[in-house]
Amino acid sequence: MAGGDAAELLAEARSDLAAATAYAEELQRALVSNRRIGMAMGILMERHRLTEEQAFDRLRDLSQRSNVKLRDVAEQLIYTGDTRQRRD
Repeated sequence: MAGGDAAELLAEARSDLAAATAYAEELQRALVSNRRIGMAMGILMERHRLTEEQAFDRLRDLSQRSNVKLRDVAEQLIYTGDTRQRRD
């Protein structure tokens, strides 16, 4: 194997590792976001006696009406208990 080939293989391996690391980090963020949305849905289900589907629909509607990402609406509900979006 020539020195150039080894360098190319090493560069490709580093690129693949960086892509895999970025993908794993994105999956981790998605998992945390999904858990938080589930927690917010649970709060709505308990508080308002909603089904899972109704709770998700309510979160989605709040997100769309306030033009705020669903995960951010869920975070606000978890930490404040409030579904009203604030405009700072």
